[in-house]
Amino acid sequence: MATRNENPAPFMAVHPGMMIKPELDERGISQKEFAKILGTQPSHLSEVLNGKRALTTELAVKIENAIGLPAKILLSAQTQYELESTVEDNQHETVALTIPVRDRNLLQELVRKFGWACVF
Repeated sequence: MATRNENPAPFMAVHPGMMIKPELDERGISQKEFAKILGTQPSHLSEVLNGKRALTTELAVKIENAIGLPAKILLSAQTQYELESTVEDNQHETVALTIPVRDRNLLQELVRKFGWACVF
């Protein structure tokens, strides 16, 4: 039986480079050294790690073989990042809500967590 999460955390897609960089830091591997291990140019790897270039399937497989981060997870993160970026660029939506006075704290929490604009 599935359970309901009473305190869901907002999901924000991140570029897979944001997942790889901390792994390299944790393992004490420099970007230059990792580029050499992967057989790619340091500048190319730097662009991927900094979210300026998309992660390719080929590079994701090399990363999995080198440090064990699953290529499927990295590529899924890339796809989600691209989808969210596209939606954010092309779709802006305004929603009006009427919240009872007793629930103003809820509205303030939504503003804090999600950055929604609010008028009282």
